[in-house]
Amino acid sequence: MKQELTIVSGGDSNYFELLKDLLNSLLNLATRQEFNICFLDGGLKEDEIIYFKSLGVDIVDPGWPNKLSKIKAGKKNHLKVELAKVWLDKLFPDSENLIWIDADAWVQDEKAIQIIKTVMLKKKLAIVSQASRLQERHMSLKNIFGPFFLLKNILYKNAIKAGLKKDIVKNMIARPTLNAGVFGIGRSSPHWERLRFWQAKLLKNPRVRIFTTTQLALGIISYYEKLSFEALPDICNYMGPYRWSKKQNLFTDYYAPYDAVSIMHMVSQDKMRLDKNYTIDMFDEDDNIIKMSLRYNKS
Repeated sequence: MKQELTIVSGGDSNYFELLKDLLNSLLNLATRQEFNICFLDGGLKEDEIIYFKSLGVDIVDPGWPNKLSKIKAGKKNHLKVELAKVWLDKLFPDSENLIWIDADAWVQDEKAIQIIKTVMLKKKLAIVSQASRLQERHMSLKNIFGPFFLLKNILYKNAIKAGLKKDIVKNMIARPTLNAGVFGIGRSSPHWERLRFWQAKLLKNPRVRIFTTTQLALGIISYYEKLSFEALPDICNYMGPYRWSKKQNLFTDYYAPYDAVSIMHMVSQDKMRLDKNYTIDMFDEDDNIIKMSLRYNKS
């Protein structure tokens, strides 16, 4: 039976608690009946799989796209989940629209899903650009000497490391990262085949890490090949700095007009991922410093 929308995430046992948080956040949405939920098995235990299935989650082992990727991953079985991000249309042929959400993210309200759906219906990639008003610096620089600096933006560095041809490398200069932690693409969109083309090409280079392939492929098809995309509001994949509204009892954008965050993404929050009780300093709506966990805390 055709599904209009499938929301996909995944991981191994180390991400079980985070996947539970993400699932609970999705189950509590008012629009829960409008989408299917699936987790990709990157090394979940049998009882964890049973737990998710009992709550209506489809569990799929994505496998490896090719023998080379499995060899390159070594014992890191969870990396097949990262590689599977560009195969969602093949893994879920009965779903018209597909949204990926990383396991270390959770959904505070349905606004992001609705925005992503609007973009996907136009056969565009829906994704958050990391160039935003939330950044103090957009890219790192290395001083060579005097007034001369070397650019070190992520897409440019990874394109060089991948040994891509000069015009692609040049095209990646100063390009903002399109964050692969949350994105949406319609099943019939042309992006999937091009993402797989670049994944296969990048995997052949021994210097390219598997974890970087999806983000670089997204950058190439968007900036170099110019496949259509729309940069979503930061609230659709919110990576900080963080603000908590005591009055509204939710996380908001850091700057005015303090819109409610829709998808919280705990990028680089290693301690937070491991410990639900770990807290960090942040502002409340009156700019008072408070300590809060970023983890989902509603049953």
